[in-house]
Amino acid sequence: MASSKTSSSREAELQDADGKQPMKAEDRRQQILTMVQSQKTVQLDHLARELGVSRMTVHRDLDLLESRGLLRKERGGATAESSLLFESNFHYRRQTDESVKRELARAASELIEPGSAIMLDDSTTTLLMCEHIELIENVTVITNSLAVCERLKGSSNVQLIVTGGNYSDTHKSFSGLICEQALSQLRSDWVFMSASSVIDNRLFHQDQEIVRVKRALMAASERKALLLTSRKFKTRALTQFADLTEFDKLFIDRQLDDATKQRLNLSRIDFDLV
Repeated sequence: MASSKTSSSREAELQDADGKQPMKAEDRRQQILTMVQSQKTVQLDHLARELGVSRMTVHRDLDLLESRGLLRKERGGATAESSLLFESNFHYRRQTDESVKRELARAASELIEPGSAIMLDDSTTTLLMCEHIELIENVTVITNSLAVCERLKGSSNVQLIVTGGNYSDTHKSFSGLICEQALSQLRSDWVFMSASSVIDNRLFHQDQEIVRVKRALMAASERKALLLTSRKFKTRALTQFADLTEFDKLFIDRQLDDATKQRLNLSRIDFDLV
């Protein structure tokens, strides 16, 4: 009897209120994340009704999302983690604007020539360049990003140099004195990076340690390329690290609003929409 009851309850979870198959687990969690981000606070019962799953399923999803730093689970529901640390969380960034970032990464990768040395920061946008770098012969990649290291470590055409330093699981990257000293001893043809925010043509990031690394990356590179989603022109962060005029190439997605385009043009900042 116990076995039959368990089987029935599982079957019930496999169908939503309309008798249809529910979305996949990762899609369901992404929907939860979207709802929490847009509404700031969402009740567990509301999530269960909207998604057509049991309260226990929602509980498990919230536990997983909280473990990734994507939300804060509270009694009876969940709230968006509003701190700047949340905005810099690697898992959160990786799930934001992925298709747009992929196009930016493709366009930026066309700058890389066989035999060149490049630097990649710890942004999730430059991480997507790895799939293109794997197809270019004899490339040296210097990075402070553990995610880049994990992606390229098996690529026979890539000589991989990782800076080391103080590891942050929030950013999946290294920073600190050891990291900066390593970068000061190296030189690259290009550095590819992103930013958390653009305010009046200035670039910002919420973590001062990452700001120092970005400056070190820029100082160690002959040429500099910046990859920005249009969302970055509408967000805010704490610490300035560069100006748009310091970059040789600037890639922005086509969703950039007309007012911002006009402002960039008036400032004589050259940019490519991709």
